[in-house]
Amino acid sequence: MSTDSEISVFTHHFGRPDPAVPPGDFFADKFDKSLWRMMYDEVGAGWYRHGFLYLFGVELPLLTPALAAWTSILEPEVERVVIGRNAYGALLVAENTTEEGTDAPIGLLDPWLGTYTKHEGLDFASLLSDWLPLDQLPGFLNQTVYDSFRQNGGQLTDTEVLAIQTAVFQGGPLADATFQPEDVLAFHQRLGAARGA
Repeated sequence: MSTDSEISVFTHHFGRPDPAVPPGDFFADKFDKSLWRMMYDEVGAGWYRHGFLYLFGVELPLLTPALAAWTSILEPEVERVVIGRNAYGALLVAENTTEEGTDAPIGLLDPWLGTYTKHEGLDFASLLSDWLPLDQLPGFLNQTVYDSFRQNGGQLTDTEVLAIQTAVFQGGPLADATFQPEDVLAFHQRLGAARGA
């Protein structure tokens, strides 16, 4: 378990959420709930980086049904819950939180690439102290397209993502891709179907 000073690295890089929202209830065990509460007290929950990231909020488990669109790349019969997302629809997913608690492995579902990746040692504490602050999740924090969208007056609602219209895994270069706002669940269903889930 990371100390408060290790988790404060997250706050140094991302600040406090704006706007903040109540934290998600990701755990069943009382001990894990209290550990999560301590982490939440340090980092908060809600929108970060001018709306690019939505992390740890109470509404994130409502995105868990999006995972059904990706059955072709997900190991079956694993308990999963969405704990974060970026403005492109990439999802941070905790596995087996009922059994593992805050030690639950965390995977990254990248709908652009149609991949689901887990890394050794990536759990709630290391996500806050290392993986996010040190930008160790490939592509997850790349705001280039989002920043350009905002600079041109674009805005997303809380349920929208800046959706790629030509999926990278279909062979098109990112420079040729187009983007437009789309409901996050519809986006995952569309790309998951294109992937052949």
